[in-house]
Amino acid sequence: MSNQTTPKRELSLRETLCYSTGEMGTNMLFAVMSAYLLVYYTNYAHIGAGMVGTIMLVSKIIDAFSDLAMGFVMEKFAKPGQEKARPWLKRIVIPYALAAVVMFSVPQMTSTVSQAIYVFVTYNLFCTLYTMIVIPYTSMQALISRNGKDRENTSVLRSIFNTVASTIVNSFTMTFIGWAGDTKTSWSIVIGCYAFISLFAYALCYFNTKERVTEESSALERHTNEPQIGLGEGLMLVLKNKYWIICTMIGICSAAVISLNMGSMYFYLAYVCQKPQAVQVVGMLLSMPMLILIPISKPVVAKLGVRNGLIAGLAIMSLGRIVVAAGGSSSFMAIYIGSFLFAVGCSTQWCSYPLICNTVEYGEWKNGIRQEGLIMSANSFGSKFGTAIGTALCSWVLAWTGYDGAAEVQSASAITGISIVYVVLPIALNILCIVIALFYTLEKQYPTIIKELDARKNNAAAG
Repeated sequence: MSNQTTPKRELSLRETLCYSTGEMGTNMLFAVMSAYLLVYYTNYAHIGAGMVGTIMLVSKIIDAFSDLAMGFVMEKFAKPGQEKARPWLKRIVIPYALAAVVMFSVPQMTSTVSQAIYVFVTYNLFCTLYTMIVIPYTSMQALISRNGKDRENTSVLRSIFNTVASTIVNSFTMTFIGWAGDTKTSWSIVIGCYAFISLFAYALCYFNTKERVTEESSALERHTNEPQIGLGEGLMLVLKNKYWIICTMIGICSAAVISLNMGSMYFYLAYVCQKPQAVQVVGMLLSMPMLILIPISKPVVAKLGVRNGLIAGLAIMSLGRIVVAAGGSSSFMAIYIGSFLFAVGCSTQWCSYPLICNTVEYGEWKNGIRQEGLIMSANSFGSKFGTAIGTALCSWVLAWTGYDGAAEVQSASAITGISIVYVVLPIALNILCIVIALFYTLEKQYPTIIKELDARKNNAAAG
């Protein structure tokens, strides 16, 4: 993008790093929920997999409204000239951390109904608070700078911190649980430590960032006297943003794939491969290479384009699972190679951040109203709903095929079910995601859109 169509101000290295650190605050707790909540519920709290999957899916349908509501609240109650997203980090981070600990602290209960109520309430509490912090945090990426390079840099660093959190969670959680005694109480202790890390990461983000686009938008509003719109009208405008819909669908499919991968990895290695200790190796292969691969992917994406970079990654992720399937459960070399290829594909997932950020300006250009809150809720909604679909599919398939969390050896049908959720479903969802992404053509229009928006602002200020 040329200097004629983007703001001159750019983020300092410190602000870029500190903003991106917030991703670790988000993902440390979200990743452990995605990867191990089902393991905790079935193997430690001894709650039925089918019931867990149903509760999670129903909860996410309800939770969809909280995403949209939070985007509206952030827009509605922001005062002109003041920050609209950043203050929410300070308000929500402590409740968010505490809710994660409570979710992984199911008390001893003899009643199935009591278990279901506790799971429903605590799971929904955590997801609601996740919404209240992740939508403002994600919206900040569109508010701290409109500069395309800034957005790419923060997207890459967000993915790196996401990877650091995922590496810790995927590779070492079960080791930490063992150190803490390998009991149900051990989970409360380990999750408490993760919650503290999240608090610290969000503190770095909050105290070292500043919203700039808010200032520019409020200056334009003073000249146009643009009235605030209601939630219903705001939703209608967002639904007219075709690229918002595309990004939301991509987010759902991508999150479902990651959820299936993380949620079924332990089951696949422990019961299909009969080697639960391999979780640490596979977890590291899925996460640690991305610390190098993500920075490497940036110049590759610069040549391919952001959308095409995302599509290439999705194709490589599918190839990784095909390698696992071809090698079979007895070939750990195939599992390791396939896991590494999956990581290579995941290294371009950061491309989804600038794609969704750019839909903010597209919506402003098309409808005349800037909607960071509602538009960026797509990222949270897609992540949460996709995670719920992935977890629900995993839970239902395990329940349907006879998985028993209290059994050391699973039936042949359960083994088949675990293989389906670990290998087959991720391939199918990645292919669907590629097809959807092909309809995203905003990149070519974006420089012209920015130029027109700047011209409108200058004309309004002159008038």
